Amino acid sequence: MVGIRTGWTGSVAAGFLLAAGLASAQELSQGRYQVLELEGDLEWASGPSELISMESREQVTLRALRAFGRLPEEFSRLALDLRGQGVDLFSAGPEEVRALLEQARSGDLRADPATLEALLALLQERDYLDWEPLRPGEALTLTDETRFRGQGQLVLEDASGERQRLATRDDDRHGLRVMPADGPGLEPEEGPVLPERVAQWWSDWNQRLEALQGPLQMDAPQQLVPLGDGRFQTSLTSVAVMAPWPTVGIATSWVPLDGVTVTVGPFADERIPFQVSLPSEVSVLTEDGERLARVDLNAPRLEGLWADDLGVMLETRFTMGPSSMIVGYGPSPDAQVDHPRDHGQRFDPESPRRIALDAMDVTLDLQDAGAGIFSGPLALEIKGLDVLSMADQSMVTLGRLAFNADYQGMDLATLASLSDQAATPEQLMEQDPAELLASTLKAMGGFESTMEVSDLFINGPEDYQFFRLTEGRARSGFVPSAQGELHRDLWAGVAVEGWSFGDGDRREQVQFEMKSASMEGRLSGVSSMALLHLGMQSMMTGELEDEVLLGMAREILGGLSVTMSLDDARGVFVDDREGAREEAGVGSFHLNLALENLDGPAPDLSMDYAHAGVVPFDGMVPPVLASLLPEGVALELKAKGLPTGFLADAGVVEGLQAGRLDPMVVLLEQLIGNDSRLDIPNVTLGFPDGQIRVSGRGWAEKADEAGPDRVSGEWDLSIHNLDALVEPLLAMAGEDERRQINATVVMLKMLAETPESEEPGSLHQYHIQADSLGQIRVNGNDLAPLLDGLNR
Repeated sequence: MVGIRTGWTGSVAAGFLLAAGLASAQELSQGRYQVLELEGDLEWASGPSELISMESREQVTLRALRAFGRLPEEFSRLALDLRGQGVDLFSAGPEEVRALLEQARSGDLRADPATLEALLALLQERDYLDWEPLRPGEALTLTDETRFRGQGQLVLEDASGERQRLATRDDDRHGLRVMPADGPGLEPEEGPVLPERVAQWWSDWNQRLEALQGPLQMDAPQQLVPLGDGRFQTSLTSVAVMAPWPTVGIATSWVPLDGVTVTVGPFADERIPFQVSLPSEVSVLTEDGERLARVDLNAPRLEGLWADDLGVMLETRFTMGPSSMIVGYGPSPDAQVDHPRDHGQRFDPESPRRIALDAMDVTLDLQDAGAGIFSGPLALEIKGLDVLSMADQSMVTLGRLAFNADYQGMDLATLASLSDQAATPEQLMEQDPAELLASTLKAMGGFESTMEVSDLFINGPEDYQFFRLTEGRARSGFVPSAQGELHRDLWAGVAVEGWSFGDGDRREQVQFEMKSASMEGRLSGVSSMALLHLGMQSMMTGELEDEVLLGMAREILGGLSVTMSLDDARGVFVDDREGAREEAGVGSFHLNLALENLDGPAPDLSMDYAHAGVVPFDGMVPPVLASLLPEGVALELKAKGLPTGFLADAGVVEGLQAGRLDPMVVLLEQLIGNDSRLDIPNVTLGFPDGQIRVSGRGWAEKADEAGPDRVSGEWDLSIHNLDALVEPLLAMAGEDERRQINATVVMLKMLAETPESEEPGSLHQYHIQADSLGQIRVNGNDLAPLLDGLNR
């Protein structure tokens, strides 16, 4: 490894695998090796180091196996049964079990011979260790605790390229022996000859690795070894990945990846399966080989399907059980890490000390829908995240994080071609921008994504700083629109439940909590070509002319909508110095706003708005004004055929700007031409002492032969507790203003109908009819003469 000391793979030993019983004049260093060739069947074992050490000294007993959890239950029961006959089976090793077996066979011991035979086989075959087959291409770390069994020969190569041949022993001792250089056995070769198809893939693989040089470092060239079943394998020995360390004084840190084995094949077609074996423990090291952190991975597994013709992954699956990273200092790669607080500036005091999670699962599954079009999900799930600070205090806890992206209709071949073109900007600039944008949009297809978070808690560095979220969900989308293949619908939204946070110190604190909230924005029928045209115009001229922008207004967007909601939000401010506590909140709030048919001459509008339970902070609103502010508001309206079409008519816009056209005439023509309608099912204003309600509708009418065009409306108005509603106004008004207010109240009472109501207080109702010709009636009374007189 460039710039990293060679202490990763262990120290040099005086002999080869002494614990395995080897004795040879030739010595093999302990360290990291790659298996180049293998003949026969060999297995190597792992397990608790103490147990392996006892095995090397022939001190393994049933009691030891029981302590390490490696003794099957049937043998524990046998040992307990034999205690009645004065036999301590727990203290027995292979020789003692063999003697007891002879006694059982002769009838001198009351025990099942078959069970004792199975126990003897367990001890002789050392099945209490974890055995894995040795394979060509595999990376192997040899230490004094490495155990072997089986018969065969193999060729090993170390990081420097030196090779040695080994074979199983001819005597009764377990292990391997180093073969003389001129002795019989396997002859080391420069490397296997690969089929042309595989050789091309291998060349491409190495080019990709070379492109990563810098963040990825390799000291030794890799080899691809055939496994004999159509698959091939390589081991990434002496490989490390750069991992920037967040501390001044440590420029670069590295994560060695010794133990990563990649198996690929069969190479039956362009779809190549692969599996990657990952180490269960890795370290973060400085360039001098000092250990900064230890990462423990539980059963990491990575596999998938590579599309060689497209140069992308089609399928990927990564899973991992309970895993953790512990930050701390160790003087060497294999040293235990000390607590960071004892090692000064190497560690950021505000960074995590420990990160742990219960499980991680990443899945990509793109399927060919035909004609080279692919669709499928990308999913990520993390469970049980726990982060501790340098002071061993909880920083973050997370119950679950899940992300899912559903890709739809992607042309991967075209995207790969576009990616290659992007690598050569000169070639990219020669293409027509419109054609390039069209091909990119078609190749991208669309996607919809969601992200979910549950039981999130973040603890700040101060006592009163925290963030809590019970449930959270974010969603987004970018999909082809009904307006055409070059138009897109896109949206983004977020929803939360049980959200709260706090900030401050012992003197002042602010806390906020909310039962639920949501917000989403959506754009439909977005024309990428129209946006490109506007962008090109702006680049060429340096600005956009108003007539150009207005002329293309209908082409940019088909519709938009915004939705927001809030339920039971409360904020508290506490000043312990003054003994003050102030609260504010909103009981409920929602807004649904939509504009449709924006790409036509007569758009539509709908809105639904309401809020209730508004409580402002003390002193924010004067008491007199507080009674004038509605506690609750509700509004519903729908407008059809909005008069916006004239904005796209350059002649009309120019005429209005020059004063040649009457705006009211233009507006009326638009309303009539669009057959415009306005419906307001409900407007409600709720005050502490009363309420105002309005509902109605408006419409544009084309004139018949007898009269002119007009806009008409019909409305119902009700006022609860009119006198109480007016009192705050009278309290604030001067003498002249009070006279005007009282006169208006008198007129409202004269015009009103006052039906009986089950609700307490007075009720005044009005049915209003009006049009653009100046006609107005209230409860059947013509007010036009009265209003005309007031205006004189």
